[in-house]
Amino acid sequence: MLYDSAPFVIYSSVKVANPGEVSQTQQTKGKKKKKKRRARGRAPSRRRRPPALLHLGSDMRRLWRSASSWAAAVAEHARSGRPDAALTVFRRVLALHPVVAAADELACSALLRFCDARLAYQIHSQACRRGLLASNPVLACSLLGFYAATASSPTAALLPAAKLFDEMAHKDSISYTAMISALVRAGHRSQALALYPCMLQVGAPPTHHTFAHLLSACASGRLHRQGTQLHAQLLLWGTDLNLVLKTALLHMYCNCGYMDYAHTVLHSTPQTDVVLWTAIITAYSKAGHLQAALHMFTSMTRAAVLPNAFTYAALIAACSYSRALQPGRQLHARLFKFALEHDTSVCNALIDLYSKSSSRLLDLLHAFHAVDKPNVVSWTAFIAGLACHGRDEEAFLAFSQMRVSGVLPNSFTVSTLLKGTSSSLAFLHAMKIHGYILKTSFESLDASVGNSLVDLYVRFARMDDAWAVTTTMAFVRDRFTYTSLARVLNQMGLQQRALKMVVRMFHEDVDVDGFSLASFLSSAASLASIEAGKQLHSCSVKLGLSSDISVSNSLIDMYSKCKCIRDAKSVFQSIRKPTVVSWNAFMSALVSDKCYNEALSAFEDMTLVGAKPDDITFSLVLFACNHGGLVDIGIKYFNSMSTLFGVLPQRSHCTLFLDMLGRAGRLTEAASIIDGIPAHPNQSMCRAMLKSP
Repeated sequence: MLYDSAPFVIYSSVKVANPGEVSQTQQTKGKKKKKKRRARGRAPSRRRRPPALLHLGSDMRRLWRSASSWAAAVAEHARSGRPDAALTVFRRVLALHPVVAAADELACSALLRFCDARLAYQIHSQACRRGLLASNPVLACSLLGFYAATASSPTAALLPAAKLFDEMAHKDSISYTAMISALVRAGHRSQALALYPCMLQVGAPPTHHTFAHLLSACASGRLHRQGTQLHAQLLLWGTDLNLVLKTALLHMYCNCGYMDYAHTVLHSTPQTDVVLWTAIITAYSKAGHLQAALHMFTSMTRAAVLPNAFTYAALIAACSYSRALQPGRQLHARLFKFALEHDTSVCNALIDLYSKSSSRLLDLLHAFHAVDKPNVVSWTAFIAGLACHGRDEEAFLAFSQMRVSGVLPNSFTVSTLLKGTSSSLAFLHAMKIHGYILKTSFESLDASVGNSLVDLYVRFARMDDAWAVTTTMAFVRDRFTYTSLARVLNQMGLQQRALKMVVRMFHEDVDVDGFSLASFLSSAASLASIEAGKQLHSCSVKLGLSSDISVSNSLIDMYSKCKCIRDAKSVFQSIRKPTVVSWNAFMSALVSDKCYNEALSAFEDMTLVGAKPDDITFSLVLFACNHGGLVDIGIKYFNSMSTLFGVLPQRSHCTLFLDMLGRAGRLTEAASIIDGIPAHPNQSMCRAMLKSP
């Protein structure tokens, strides 16, 4: 409404009943016209009234007569919860008087709390053009806070925020805190922590917001040493330990695994709330410590702090992680007391609990149908639960119902559905999901969808389709894509095809880790291809993976099968702390080269360094004694398997042992020993015993 007075109404189209009424209406109309002319005469001219204030009332129009009246109008709209009106005023003033608009710190600071990026850039541009930032630190800090808090992505805030921060002549606590916040949001934790000593050097005292952002950086990076130093600085500055700081400290200690310190922070002051208790319960839940989480929940209720939905969700998640169905049911019953039985986050946790821990499908259905408005997390957990219960077709039906209800599936939903496919009939539905993926371009989101498709076709022995997905689809391939496919190709005897995977990985700049390289070395070992093996060995040195234990073990196995025992010994000697797998690979290399005495010496060295042999180790030892003619030593090792090393003889060990006695012609001794063998004799054992030279 443009004016305070009531709008004028002209009764030109009104039909009257008699002449008296007509004359009265005409008189009223004349009076209205005179009042309208007088009102128009009093109104300020369009040249005098700013267009920015046309929508305001008379009180706001009077504010324009002072120099800062428009700024007061903007601030008043902002305080009254009318951001659209404030933005309208400011945009019109900015169009007419950009310098005046950008220079007023009151209006700009109020607007930057809820304006969009385009208007913020206009304010910043006008302020830079007129050199207003140097003389107006409040405006500079407001702009810096806007870039730090409202960027479309964390990294997008860095460039304008860092440039503005560097151009600021006078930096205070607010500007430093805003810049630290931007760096923390972008994930640059070390740079954020490096600003703290710079802040102290210029004499800007840290605030509780500064410490909260820095502690958040330490929590996300699990930087316990820096977090402890910040805790000491916080106490040194005498900063009040309010709930914000207590929560930040508790999160830091919980994420770093120092739960004792977290308890100290929790009880450092009598002031606690549900957020603090929920934070420490969540930490125990993520660590899988169900009993500790339940104990903290009991202490929380004794402290007269009412739990909220996030508290129960964390506790139920701990029960789900520990497969503890009974405590989960008890927590489910308590939800009705606090009217939380329909909360989405709690129901999602219950769906996950009953998916993993309950054998009753009815529990899962009740938990899902209790959600008022299922979101994508609810549907995904429900689909995963149906797959866990072997209901593949129902899982695909739920996926269709999810789309009909208007909830769009994400990549995790699709990958969960594909991973749960186990029957041949469900495989036909999964192929339809493949078409849905191509239609909606899901494969371009992340690697999880593509990897799930590859795994699907591999599980159903559709290697050509798996290869086509890997080589043609536009999803972001990672090392898991190629490694899983190479592993299955090795199992199917297609080692040449598996070795092509590593070429594609290097061609597409995919990171290669030790597990991936070990899979490719296994392919080279199966082919006994020394050339491919040495190339992979060179790649491991170049990538800094030569010290990886899985790579070293695979190299020993590869050189052993390629009859390069000297290279196998060299690789084994380069391992700082050989595992039992390393010792077994080295002994296997010696046995394959008929170095039986050296293999037994390696076994003695293994026991001396404290490595615990397993059943594979004793199979190699008995094989060396058998083929090396070391019968008495073999009998000693066989008898010491269970007594000294705690390894129960299996059928394979007994077969090797009887074969050794049969080769040595000691049938009488074998017959007397066979009754005491733990494994029941079978046909292969008897044949091995009856062998004679």
